[in-house]
Amino acid sequence: MSSNPQGDAADMEMSMEPATDQRAQPDRRQTPTSAWSAFVPTGKRMAARRAEEHCRPYFVDRFSVWMLIFILMLLFATIADAVLTICVLKEGGDELNPLMDHLLNYGTVTFVLGKYLLTVVGLPLLLIFKNYYLFGTRFRVGYLIPALVALYMLLIGYQVYLIHHHIGWQHLQ
Repeated sequence: MSSNPQGDAADMEMSMEPATDQRAQPDRRQTPTSAWSAFVPTGKRMAARRAEEHCRPYFVDRFSVWMLIFILMLLFATIADAVLTICVLKEGGDELNPLMDHLLNYGTVTFVLGKYLLTVVGLPLLLIFKNYYLFGTRFRVGYLIPALVALYMLLIGYQVYLIHHHIGWQHLQ
């Protein structure tokens, strides 16, 4: 028997530990999740797991079904807005957005593709940084996607109103 009581306790502790001590490995939580991990389909993290994460920005691996629905709605609304804008422009309307007005100078196909590409290029950035707070407020970047869908719905409603009450559907054919 050993005469050193501290040695006995250390020996007992060592014998109870598994062969591979996971505490010896570096803590993976010490490095933040990469922004590019949003494009890797193997992750499982969809929301913050710890209470302290809810107060600061964080990345996730996957997105909810609702976010997919909002993204599809936004893409559909972009195309619908482009088509309705062209209809209104044919009957004498004006494009108020200077960038879109510039694209119209190159033709309707360039206008529709440019409008769609601007949306498609911006969406991944909104998705990657969806859990970041804007300007130190409680408003997260991800809240912009449903807000943009709502704004597009208002715009499309206004365009349909213009066509229905001021232009008439029969003029568009």
